[in-house]
Amino acid sequence: MNAIMNKNSADVKGCSIYVALFPCNECAKLIIQAGIKEVIFMSDKYHDSDETTAARVLFDMAGVAFRKFTPKCSKIVIDFDSINSRPSQKLQ
Repeated sequence: MNAIMNKNSADVKGCSIYVALFPCNECAKLIIQAGIKEVIFMSDKYHDSDETTAARVLFDMAGVAFRKFTPKCSKIVIDFDSINSRPSQKLQ
């Protein structure tokens, strides 16, 4: 909800929103009212709850598409030791 309420643009109609969890029915109402046309989510762990079931019904009625995001890799590793041990480069 905060992403929609505190957006940096005047309008999000027709936009897509990326979320970590599939939205509940209250968030779905705000998404629909904002005019967002697509919801891309990472996790649907509450798939069988009343709130997410209601959200799906609301999205279907409003014509809002939703789909699960499938990343190309399952994790990102940042090796800070190798970053800190690089020799410094001199500017020429």
